[in-house]
Amino acid sequence: MAKLFNRAKMTTSTTGTGTITLGSASTGFQSFADAGVSNGDVVQYVIEETTNFEIGTGTYTASGTTLTRNVQESSNSDNAISLAGNAVVFISAVASDLNILQNAGSTKVAATSSGATVTGNLAVTGTVDGRDIATDGTKLDTVETNADVTDSSNVGSSLTGFATGTDAGSSDLIPVYDVSASAWEKQTIANAALQGPTGPTGPTGSTGPTGPNGPTGPNGPQGQKGQKGEVGSTGATGPTGGTGPTGPQGQKGQKGEVGNTGPTGGTGPTGPQGQKGQKGQTGNTGSTGPNGPTGPTGSTGPTGPTGQKGQKGQKGQKGQTGSTGPTGSTGPTGPTGSQGPTGGTGPTGQKGQKGQKGQTGSTGPTGPTGSSGGTGPTGPTGPTGPSGTPSTSLNTVGSYAFLGVGAPGYSPKSPGTTYSGSGLRYTSTRIDQLGSPTPSGTWRHTGYTVYQNHGATWVRIS
Repeated sequence: MAKLFNRAKMTTSTTGTGTITLGSASTGFQSFADAGVSNGDVVQYVIEETTNFEIGTGTYTASGTTLTRNVQESSNSDNAISLAGNAVVFISAVASDLNILQNAGSTKVAATSSGATVTGNLAVTGTVDGRDIATDGTKLDTVETNADVTDSSNVGSSLTGFATGTDAGSSDLIPVYDVSASAWEKQTIANAALQGPTGPTGPTGSTGPTGPNGPTGPNGPQGQKGQKGEVGSTGATGPTGGTGPTGPQGQKGQKGEVGNTGPTGGTGPTGPQGQKGQKGQTGNTGSTGPNGPTGPTGSTGPTGPTGQKGQKGQKGQKGQTGSTGPTGSTGPTGPTGSQGPTGGTGPTGQKGQKGQKGQTGSTGPTGPTGSSGGTGPTGPTGPTGPSGTPSTSLNTVGSYAFLGVGAPGYSPKSPGTTYSGSGLRYTSTRIDQLGSPTPSGTWRHTGYTVYQNHGATWVRIS
């Protein structure tokens, strides 16, 4: 039975038809907990939201403050109503609660159409139907000890008032007073009959009806197997039956054993010579080898001989300075190439002409020692070769291209020659097949060409 509590009404923002979460107490009312509802109590509830309502019982949970829903009656055909989040829920008695008296949720008295059902004990301090239960109860407690069973007027008439029966059986009971024990006891009719004198033999009764068949007995053990019968004579050959359906294909047979190796056949005639294969494509140009190590510095030329005593010899002419090699174009960005070898020592200056023999006179001062020819200047450092991984982008520093010289006034180009991209044209391996586009920047020749329109590999260095 659901419990009832006073003035417990709360809001809920729950949506849908499931368990509701209680919010705060409505104005003028108290929360379920303040009203005395304990965790696990089952209460009678009413939910209202606009024109929708729901009546039922639910179990209250203090943790999370929730209430389950067991619907008894509702505006949704007695099913749970779907809440929109603006409902109120309160504890209230319903019509069926007026037919019962309960205590702490347990029904003690329930009114029915035929009377009332009482659960538990009744404590009455007044009278019931004019009878003092407390006083009359003492009489009821001593009925057994104070009862007079010898009252012939009441007891005798009660006994003779029983209906007369004709179906007494040997196992039926009758009261017997045991004289030796001075006590009443019950005996079966058959046992009481054995105590009197033996009567005459009664007439033979009629044959009783045949009893029902007994249950079928269990199966006997299986007999031994009989001897095999003689073979019957062969019957006449029956007519040939129709051809049956083709049976399923049998499984694949096992692989046969490998046969012996046959004798070696004679050598066949030599086949015709195959056609000559196409010429392989030209391989890619190998990468530039590393620069050689720096050569040793040339030794200093020998000191010129001391001039003869006499007039001061003319100063020897200064050896010619070797022509400066062409300046190499700036190589692509990358590690600096090793330094080129030191140029050879320049030639020793010519020995001064022998002075004319002076007149004999006083000894002249010793002429100065002729100056040694100066060491020739070091040759210029060779151009830095490209380094690093070649560029894979067309017409960029470090990239390679197959180009031909298209400018007039052509002269053969040796390896290492630099040339402006404006005078070059992209070309093919065929002669005289220059294209119209020209590359940018400065390029270095990596091969050798003799004629103007011949193509070769060039690398862009700036």
